[in-house]
Amino acid sequence: MAVKTMVGVAGAGPAGAGPSDATMAPMLSPPKASAFPSTALGVDVARYGSAVLLAAAFSAVQVFVVPRRLDVATFGEYRLFLVYVGYLGALHLGLADGAFLRWVGRPAGAIGAEWRRVARWLLALQGAMLGAALIAATRLGPVGATYVVALAAYALCNNALTLAAYAMQAAGDFQWAGRVAVLPPSLFTIAAVALPMRSLGAVLGAYVATTGVAAVVAAAHVRRRPVGDVHDVRDVRPLAARALMRDGLPVLGANLAAGLSQFADRIVVGASVPAARFALYGFASSVMMAASMATLALSRVALSHAAARRADDGTRARFLGGFHDVVAALFGVALLGVPAFERLVARALPAYGPALPIVRALVSGAPFWVALHVVLVGTLQAHGLVRRQLALEATGLALAAAACGACLTAGVPLWGVATAASAAAVATWAIGVETVRRAIGAPGDGTTARFAAAVAWQDAALWLALAVDSRWTVRTVVYATLAAAPTWRAVRAARTRRW
Repeated sequence: MAVKTMVGVAGAGPAGAGPSDATMAPMLSPPKASAFPSTALGVDVARYGSAVLLAAAFSAVQVFVVPRRLDVATFGEYRLFLVYVGYLGALHLGLADGAFLRWVGRPAGAIGAEWRRVARWLLALQGAMLGAALIAATRLGPVGATYVVALAAYALCNNALTLAAYAMQAAGDFQWAGRVAVLPPSLFTIAAVALPMRSLGAVLGAYVATTGVAAVVAAAHVRRRPVGDVHDVRDVRPLAARALMRDGLPVLGANLAAGLSQFADRIVVGASVPAARFALYGFASSVMMAASMATLALSRVALSHAAARRADDGTRARFLGGFHDVVAALFGVALLGVPAFERLVARALPAYGPALPIVRALVSGAPFWVALHVVLVGTLQAHGLVRRQLALEATGLALAAAACGACLTAGVPLWGVATAASAAAVATWAIGVETVRRAIGAPGDGTTARFAAAVAWQDAALWLALAVDSRWTVRTVVYATLAAAPTWRAVRAARTRRW
């Protein structure tokens, strides 16, 4: 699928690494002394994580603002548009993902030089699709034409923004990567408040335009970077659009499978139960937003920092394996808020009280879902094993869909369906651990076993705390007491690790 690009010693792992991976997988560029800034890992996580949280806050504000601007029918049409925008990244056909794989670990000057060429290819590709959409719109009704043109225009703006953001992330510029991540939701929120958006065309026009502004800002920042020698790394093949797409398509497919696996339970439940029951499951699944934000905040930073390390001596795998402790520490702290959340729901949204057992079941699997994508998928990608990454994500999707479908067929309550979804996440994580071990060798420092034990202890502490008393304050204290030991060990391991 993809021709060979060397990093240190390609395929230098144990015998489990098959020949197709060793000779065909696109690999991250080998690190150089000047390839990455000396910014501390914690600083980059804080910068990018803060941006992700701020973007989520703006998105939450939109939930209360946009419906007040539109009538019910128009708001429904707008929400239908949002169903599809998350999949428009597929229209760059792997070009952006392939570029990211090539750039991670390379000096910023080389990235800036190549970004200009890749950006021209991307704009030509998306421009052709926009032209086709404009032609197709002449044969459609007003609403259909609005959708087609808006989707194609958004694909152009968003994929251009993605490419520029990838260039920043690959170069370790997480301060600006965070800024451009916040720009689209913040600008659209301002537009929703300030502009008289009353029609579908107006709201979609504002949505596309604000993303376009963010893309222009991001592109201008990347263009301002000094341009270095594009031949700064040995064994990096000549830049070619077809090669980038071949490398990027498996990553693109894996990302799509990951998104679908995260929503597989909701898709299956939504197709199987009445709207009133699905409302409970949909409300409960909103807690997974925290897991999604943690994954987004950690994964790109972790992969970019991993690329600054050697691949042939296991350093990248050990570095990423340390994020098991980070995830366990974050999970242990986050569970402190569950009793207060349940109390808030009981008082402010009593109709959604029956959703709380579903919340508890989904929370149990959340850390495994985060660790799967930050640690295991990141390790496979850091070593260029994108086919195995795709296979692992597809396996997770199949497990989640099958488990949830079987539970619904058997008439299991919705909390049981959520438990099946969490079990699928745990099983996929375990399969990922074995996949990484066979492909490149396990780190050998006990991080995976320590992670599984810590999360199991934290989950048990929460369930016991919820069972012993009905007062949220007592529940919080009981949980904090019972989960203190594994959480503190995870915090200490994360702090003392030589990142």
